[in-house]
Amino acid sequence: MEDPARTAPARREAVLQAVEGYASAMAKSLSDAIRIPSVNPKYPGQNYSNIVGAEEDMSSLMADLYRSAGAAVEMVAVEKGRANACARITGTGEGQSLALNGHVDVVPAEAWARWERGPFDGQITDEAVIGRGATDMKSGLIAHAYAAKALRDAGIRLRGDLVMHAVVGEEVGDHLAGTSAVLEAGYGADAAIVCEPTNVYDGPPVVSPTAPGLLWFSVTLVGKTAHAGFRGHALHSTLDGHRLGVNAVDKMWIVYHALRQLEDEWAHRDRHPLFVPGHFSILPGVVRANPEGIEVPFFLSDTATIEYCALHHPDRSNDEVVDEIRRAVERSCASDPWLRDHQPTIDWKLVWPPYVTSPGHRIVETVINAHQEVLGGHDANAIQGGFFGVCDITWLERGGVPGIIYGPGVAKTAHAENEYVPIHQMITAAKTYALAAMDYCGVAEEE
Repeated sequence: MEDPARTAPARREAVLQAVEGYASAMAKSLSDAIRIPSVNPKYPGQNYSNIVGAEEDMSSLMADLYRSAGAAVEMVAVEKGRANACARITGTGEGQSLALNGHVDVVPAEAWARWERGPFDGQITDEAVIGRGATDMKSGLIAHAYAAKALRDAGIRLRGDLVMHAVVGEEVGDHLAGTSAVLEAGYGADAAIVCEPTNVYDGPPVVSPTAPGLLWFSVTLVGKTAHAGFRGHALHSTLDGHRLGVNAVDKMWIVYHALRQLEDEWAHRDRHPLFVPGHFSILPGVVRANPEGIEVPFFLSDTATIEYCALHHPDRSNDEVVDEIRRAVERSCASDPWLRDHQPTIDWKLVWPPYVTSPGHRIVETVINAHQEVLGGHDANAIQGGFFGVCDITWLERGGVPGIIYGPGVAKTAHAENEYVPIHQMITAAKTYALAAMDYCGVAEEE
């Protein structure tokens, strides 16, 4: 039997027009959402007790939007003050179910002086909404809620259930409190769209069927402290050398250069058709070095730590990449007399598996077709691209819900000052979500 939605262009157009009518309301809702400073309380450097609860405030905002779309809503919490908003619009029972997933938590907004406006002001201009979380990823949440509202306004009854998630914890991989908890509570589906930002720039969203793996790890080296006046004596083996002291900062660069060389190897070797060459990287994001307990340069530093974030090719396993990084560090130390006897310690802090949508999964074609229709048909070819970072698609898949990533946002502004989202991206995403729900879940006959 043909999908009634495909044989009723007027009904599809009614949905698209309903989304257009919500353009100003979407911008206002996103501004309201940004003004909730829902920084993840477990983000390193945060005072948990001072900020916990804001995620739940954001979830409550989403719960109200879900209810206005006619959904039944449940707040699911693993930790006090960190509830997830879970919603379901029950279909007729004759179609497949679809989940729309997004996270309510954001990263901190430090360096306020470098923002043109306060990061939590939620400024609205003629073309964009500006503030922390605009791109990552409150615009995706707002867009999918308004997609559901547009379906209701156009009188669309789906055959399969439409499930919506507004979850906590994503920014630190805390899926057990967020997405995995939601699935455990019964809010799974046959497929999912994770509404993260999928365009690096300000064009329409792209369809992302794959995401890299992520490794957060630290490399800690030890030295041997001595008075700064004997730096030269400790540095040169013709004098006292290592017998007197070892500056851990100097030794740190041996490891740094080894991993930097491996990063270059990845750029040439680890190519993927949906990622630009060089996308996979090993970022030395945090460096600490000092004499233990002292922060003045009057001593040789006896400890140094580099914290890395590695994003690797999605066809490689985390275990494979962990082993490659470990071997690169070991090789770099083998040529240094001090490091041969004082091996660095590698601490693996977060291991986030990559994601690849199953080849030929119906959800990919569904979203591509909906995206093309929204942008004017097959002349506006949907672009597929790899997702720039990691997201909860991994934990959805591990919970039995495969899917893709598609959403509004300018990814290059995520985690940066003056983060923003173009309003046209939210409109395009909401239209695409609505049509994708009609096509994936099916549409009931008009009564």
